[in-house]
Amino acid sequence: MVDGLPADTVPLSDRGGAYGHGLFETLLLHNRSMPLWQQHSRRLVADARVLGINVSPTRLQTHLDAFLGGLSGDQLRDGIIKIIVTAGSGGRGYASPVDMTPRIICQYFELPANVRQQRREGITLTSCHYRLPINPALAGIKHLNRLDQVMARAEWVDEFDDGIMFSTEGLAVETTRANLFLKGADGWITPVLDKAGVRGVMRALLLDELFATCGLAVRQTTLTREQVAEANELFVCSAVRGVVPVIAATECGALAIGDDTRVLQTALHKHCDSFSC
Repeated sequence: MVDGLPADTVPLSDRGGAYGHGLFETLLLHNRSMPLWQQHSRRLVADARVLGINVSPTRLQTHLDAFLGGLSGDQLRDGIIKIIVTAGSGGRGYASPVDMTPRIICQYFELPANVRQQRREGITLTSCHYRLPINPALAGIKHLNRLDQVMARAEWVDEFDDGIMFSTEGLAVETTRANLFLKGADGWITPVLDKAGVRGVMRALLLDELFATCGLAVRQTTLTREQVAEANELFVCSAVRGVVPVIAATECGALAIGDDTRVLQTALHKHCDSFSC
């Protein structure tokens, strides 16, 4: 749906397509519910303001409800919902329209068949040669400018499940589609995302609640290639895939699925049964 109506196109004048002026959320749909919708909605509304886009939670909810109402029972059982908000049409060149009307696009995708298997058995990671640029003004936002991830993902075909992306400063930031958590000699850490990367809602849930629930300490800090090489446990996380163990990475070789990772998976499942293994 585009602005509440069935469609498979957007106007050529849309600023999202022309300039990447917009942002998006990717949500897990399970048994007619989206477990982290409120977190997604808050992030989208807040980050949209940074991009000069004013979209209300009420309007988002209205469009989402209309979209869900058009899905079949099978689709509502399991799937992925993508919500894109653009700056709409108008404006002269790069200048934003004076009276901006954001465009809301809702899409449905089937849930990948290997999601639960990856939660159980883990994934393998390569290290991407492409470097994430430093941009503190947009750091954390899931904006539509994903060329960095496209370039990095082009580095392999199917021999790896994902790739770690390093910044131009040589620091590990995230993978092409998920946030990164690592247990080293000094405990659990996750990259601080003040210069690059996306602040995922699953990452926020882990930092704000689940690590504490499990009695585990975690820090946000810089993460070097050397620290990745010395990891004892490693997992990635996203709002669709949940907590996914890493069983091998180019930087550190083979890894066992650690006890802490399993404890966090269990805590996430208790918090929301959508993330079963």
